Amino acid sequence: MSDIKQLNLRNLEALMGKRKLLLIMTLVIISLVVTGFVWAQKRVNIIADGKNISVRTIHNKPEDILAQANINLGDKDEYRLSTQSVVSDTTIEVYRAIPVVVKVNGKTEIITTGKPTVGELAASLGYTQENSRLSPSGDTRLSSMLEIEVVALTERMVTQQMPIEPPVVRQADSSMEKGFEETVDQGSEGQKEVSIKVSLENGNEVSRTVVGEKVVTPPKPQVVKVGTRDTVETSRGAMRFRTTHMMEATAYTPYDGAQTGITASGIAARRGIVAVDPSVIPLGSRVYIPGYGLALAADTGGDIVGDRIDLCMEGRGEAMSFGRKTVKVYVIAE
Repeated sequence: MSDIKQLNLRNLEALMGKRKLLLIMTLVIISLVVTGFVWAQKRVNIIADGKNISVRTIHNKPEDILAQANINLGDKDEYRLSTQSVVSDTTIEVYRAIPVVVKVNGKTEIITTGKPTVGELAASLGYTQENSRLSPSGDTRLSSMLEIEVVALTERMVTQQMPIEPPVVRQADSSMEKGFEETVDQGSEGQKEVSIKVSLENGNEVSRTVVGEKVVTPPKPQVVKVGTRDTVETSRGAMRFRTTHMMEATAYTPYDGAQTGITASGIAARRGIVAVDPSVIPLGSRVYIPGYGLALAADTGGDIVGDRIDLCMEGRGEAMSFGRKTVKVYVIAE
C-alpha cells in the first residue's frame, strides 16, 4: 500500500473516532438533561376553593405553581406554605378574601381580608400580642362576617409625691404603770417619689402598679413611752397587779336588793366586797380601788355589765355620798 493510501486511511479512522466521541457526548448530555428535568420536578399539594390538588412542577415560586394549576389569586387573596420554601410535598393553601367585622377603639368596620387567622389580621392592622387583647383569640380561623374585637393595651409611667407615715418608736418607762402609754413626740411625715405604671385599655385606665419608690424627705419617728411598772401601793404595801380597768363605779349597802345580805358567791356582803361582771373580772379576784382600798370581787348585779363595778359600803349615807364616779381598778396578781 502506498504512503498516500495509508495516510488517508488513518485520517478516516481519526474522523470516525471523533464522530463516535461526539455522538457519545451528545447522548450523555441529552441523558443528563432528561434526568435533570425529572429530578427537578416536585410534587406539590394545593388546597384551594374546597379542593385538594396535587401537581408535579419544576417551578419554585408559589405564584407560578398556582398558575400552572389554573388557580388565580385576587388582589386580597393570600396563600401560606407548609414549609419555608417550595420543596417536594410542600402544601400551598390558598385563602380567599372574605369580609369580617372588626371593632377597634369603639369603632366598627367591615374589612375584606385574605388573612387566615384573627392574629394575622390584627398584626396587619398594627396590633400584636404584646399591645392588644383579641376576642376571639389570635389563633381563631377567620370566617365570613366573623365579629372581632381588638382592645388596644398601652402603658404610661407617672410619678407622684406621697407622704411617708412616721414610724412609731416605743420606749419602756418603768415610772409608768403597765397598760399606760404616753406620746412624747408626735414625729412628722416624710415624702417619697413614687413611680407608677398606668395600664390602659382603649385609652381608659384600668390599673396602677407601683414599680419604684425614692425617699425625698425621711420621716421623723413618733416616740411613745410605754409603762412597764406592774405594782401599786396599797395599805398593805406594794402589790403586783395583772391588769387595770377604768370603770364606772357605784355604791350599795349589804341589804340593797336582798334582805339576806348574801352575795352571789355565797358570802356575806360587807365593806370590801364588790360586784362585777364576771366576763370582765372573774369572781374571786382580789382588786384594789384607790380611795376605797383592797376588795374581793364576790358579787354580781343586774345592772353590773361590762366596765361597771358596785362597791359595798357600811351604810346608806356613805353609799349616797359616794354617788357615781369613774375609778381605776387594779386586778391583783395572785
